[in-house]
Amino acid sequence: MTYVRPHYRRDGTYVKSHNRRTRPRSAQPGTAARRATPRPAPVPRPRPVRTGPTTYVGPYYRADGTRVRGHHRTLTPRTLAVAAGTGGGGFLLLLLLLALAGGTGTGSKAPADTTSSPSASTATHHR
Repeated sequence: MTYVRPHYRRDGTYVKSHNRRTRPRSAQPGTAARRATPRPAPVPRPRPVRTGPTTYVGPYYRADGTRVRGHHRTLTPRTLAVAAGTGGGGFLLLLLLLALAGGTGTGSKAPADTTSSPSASTATHHR
């Protein structure tokens, strides 16, 4: 083994002193080749059961720089109500706007079959 003194790399990082192997481990005399131990098969992760409606959230970066992978999020009943426009008094606001606008109709208070005539406004006396 070769001793390596502490030094700085070209990119400025510091390397502590250490011992470095001069030859690969299998080529060193007097040592037997290592047998590879078999790795157990990876256990598949169970997928969560989604109950109710879901929405897909795309990948994004948080304010602190953390990356969040895209995922599915379950919608709560409150979120569904806001998305449908019924939450927070949206229906009451619609009724209020219709009342202020005069409801559904021609927009004038006079009936549609009556017309105003100039003779009706002048007073006439018949004897």
